[in-house]
Amino acid sequence: MSNLMSWMPGSRHWLIVALALVTGSCAAPRTPAVATLSGDWDVYIALSATPKFGFEGWRRMGFAHFAGGDSGTVGGLRRRTGEPMLTVTKVSTSGDSVILTQDARVVMRAAWHGDTLVGLHYTSGVVQDRRYRLVRRATPAVVEPDYQVWTMPASDSQYASVVDTTTLMPLPDGAKLETYIVRPVGAGPFGVVMQRSPYRATNPGPGHWWASRGYIFVGQLVRGRGKSSGDVANFGDYATDIQDGYDAVEWAAKLPGSNGKIGLIGHSDEGRLAWFAAVSAPPHLAAIAPSAATSDPWRIVPYAAMTFGPINVYWTCLMRGRDMATNTAELDIGEAITKLPLSNLPERLGCGHLPLWERWISHNTLDAYWRSRAVTTFIDKVKAPALSLAGWHDDSRGPLDYTNALLQAKNHPAWHLVMGVDAHKGVDYVSGDFGPQARYKYRDLQLRWFDHYLLGKDNGVDRLPPVDIFVQGDNTWRQEKEWPLARARNTKWYVSSRGNARTSAGDGVLDTLPPQGAADDTYTYDPGDPTPYLIDSRELEESLNEDYTVLNATRKDALVFTSAPLTRPIEVTGEMSATLWAASDAKDTDWAIMLLDVFPDGHAERVQDGIARARFRRGMDKMVPLVPGAVERYDIDLWFTSMVFKPGHRLRVSISSALFPKYNRNLNTGGNNERDSLFVSAHQRVVHDAAHPSHVVLPIIPR
Repeated sequence: MSNLMSWMPGSRHWLIVALALVTGSCAAPRTPAVATLSGDWDVYIALSATPKFGFEGWRRMGFAHFAGGDSGTVGGLRRRTGEPMLTVTKVSTSGDSVILTQDARVVMRAAWHGDTLVGLHYTSGVVQDRRYRLVRRATPAVVEPDYQVWTMPASDSQYASVVDTTTLMPLPDGAKLETYIVRPVGAGPFGVVMQRSPYRATNPGPGHWWASRGYIFVGQLVRGRGKSSGDVANFGDYATDIQDGYDAVEWAAKLPGSNGKIGLIGHSDEGRLAWFAAVSAPPHLAAIAPSAATSDPWRIVPYAAMTFGPINVYWTCLMRGRDMATNTAELDIGEAITKLPLSNLPERLGCGHLPLWERWISHNTLDAYWRSRAVTTFIDKVKAPALSLAGWHDDSRGPLDYTNALLQAKNHPAWHLVMGVDAHKGVDYVSGDFGPQARYKYRDLQLRWFDHYLLGKDNGVDRLPPVDIFVQGDNTWRQEKEWPLARARNTKWYVSSRGNARTSAGDGVLDTLPPQGAADDTYTYDPGDPTPYLIDSRELEESLNEDYTVLNATRKDALVFTSAPLTRPIEVTGEMSATLWAASDAKDTDWAIMLLDVFPDGHAERVQDGIARARFRRGMDKMVPLVPGAVERYDIDLWFTSMVFKPGHRLRVSISSALFPKYNRNLNTGGNNERDSLFVSAHQRVVHDAAHPSHVVLPIIPR
């Protein structure tokens, strides 16, 4: 497992620098201070006060500006949206050390490394679980405002608000749920916006925001959380939340001042809870507007294509008590995840025995347990108009999965899909600059949706084209009248060796012309040194556009196929797939495919990826061992995008048998990949001749 460190570009992620700041030592002498603080900076932030094993994500979260010489510097750090992060009132320097002081409680202790400042944030002497890196920029930063995807008028902030005493909502079986209510001051009647959550009931920010606009806000914790009834050991799979969602909606409809129309919101698992309530079809549910709703359990959490996601251990550790745990950013998941078996990973991290983790691992096929806890199983019962919001780099999958399923139901309700450039926690996690329209706020659209469906305002949301997408590359929003886009041309891009033989792992060809007779490609997959996936194991961001240039060039267990430079722009918008013909000498193995965008300077950014576990090639509800050496067909879901590949760029496909730790490594034995510790190497063969044309399918939009 020591080889896992070889793919981590330490100079990029400042592991040695950050460690020196924390410990006060460094093996090599520090670079003499040559920089001045005056000027403009980008602010990058990484999780945890100390560096951890494995890939670490440094995210551009803000900017900084300082004026004057160092002794008289004034300025500070701000988020990209303009909110203050650190207001600097005093600067102290000693050699290459810098202390940025806000007040008696808040300081940043930093050090120069060339013209870059790296430091830690302290509050009342306690270091916070973040590291900061200031990188000089040539021009002043510009505050990024929220773009208004919909421009019709919306309810304004005109009401004072008041918080009710936290109450315990009774359920028919005698259980009670912790519930927090914020009301507009006035006679009403008011629409009710409800957010059912595993995280928190008390949510004053959103509560007062909605109440000031004329809505009663209801926050509620599900069973096993906070003051709600239920054993925390039973929490996590939401077994009762279809019925509990129904009961909560009907209870909220009877609140004093309510107009009897309820709207549900929520992000991530809260979004899935909104859908759970919707499938129960409560009579008073007027609309839902979840954002980044978690999809069905075999789609992303805890499994993706029934391949377990080990980084979900962060979530189980975070949620192991009745309240969310603290200091989880300091968990060294990257190191612990390299050890086997996976089944005792929570114990290795110090989180103890977690019943939820055990339940997840115990159901390793698509069985009745997972079907009964899936929105799509019951989605034909949804009657409430549904607004789904997310971004192309969001890993939740629910907005598209639930929209696709809803559209298959007869007499489905009104729907609307909005897809920006966001990751799960926002656009700040996505690399690159996508222009002034990239940042949008979910609740700006939710408000207009509810103004119509809860308050009866004729604002036109029901007459809009039902799809709004942000097209990366064009960096603009576009309305569409259907999903998927009818004008998309599903185009096959075939993988092949160059000529009759491959000279290196990166020497493959990607082309729209079918292969004729190129030799098969082979490689060895060793679970002891699995092909890496660049992911910070504590961020819970699984679908970012990281730079795979080094990995593409150095890994011998990943085949790389690259197109010729594009001569014209190619737009890919929609859901992508791959068909792979391959053989292995193992009883079971994995096949992973990644689509990348190769820039003219040669660096390659991930677009999307997907995986197939060989034992599930006949269906995820049954395990079928491989016949060693037999060529099999694998159909692989490559997720979705809306992206323009520009002239001079190249398309790239990488094929491997692991993307670790996004997906749990296959041990190749045909045994239990989550409970076993023994593994064998697999000798893999990818076939791409005329009879076995391995390819990816991209929905190309005519331009």
